[in-house]
Amino acid sequence: MLSRVLALAVPLTMIAGCTNSVDVGPTNRVAVTTSASPWTVFEGSASPSPAGSWSPDTVASGTFLPYRPGSTAITYDPAVVPPGATASVAIAQNTQTMEVRLQAAGLVPRRVYGAHLHTQPCTATPDDAGPHYQHQADPSKPSVDPSYANPMNEVWLDLTADGYGEATSTALLKWTFPAGESARSLILHAQPTKTAAGVAGTAGPRVACLTLPER
Repeated sequence: MLSRVLALAVPLTMIAGCTNSVDVGPTNRVAVTTSASPWTVFEGSASPSPAGSWSPDTVASGTFLPYRPGSTAITYDPAVVPPGATASVAIAQNTQTMEVRLQAAGLVPRRVYGAHLHTQPCTATPDDAGPHYQHQADPSKPSVDPSYANPMNEVWLDLTADGYGEATSTALLKWTFPAGESARSLILHAQPTKTAAGVAGTAGPRVACLTLPER
């Protein structure tokens, strides 16, 4: 009888000992430490905004891949914007103000990106997207004067990816695109946007581009 009890006890002991041998990772995403920080630009005091009744008049989304003819979402540096990363831009305007929202996923976790709206569509060459769209155009090019290259006169959407590579940002502006005119692309940059004189608006290499539709 004792031998039968011992024979049963040994496998049970082995099973009990194995229950702590494998660490099960968290199934709840909230348990992972992240550093997301939605980034909103306000010009001066609060003003009437489309946010109250969000109805964007321009929407663009795409999956970043290496360039091929007809591409609307291009990664120029796969190490910084991995192929398969996605971005969506939505623009809502009323008679006086404009709100631009950017959502991205699949980016490098916890990395900071510069992001701006540019004047021309994306091509195989990053510089073809032109300069930043400016409400009041700087007569000097390239524009690095903080009087023009600033988040009140341009559309800045810098973002910080969280631990899953996801990020959002919003820009609120006290102006709108003129009829028949608008920014034509979103450019992601490798660095956060600088603000000092002589480098204002610069943010390192252009690492990805999303074409926006004509209005």
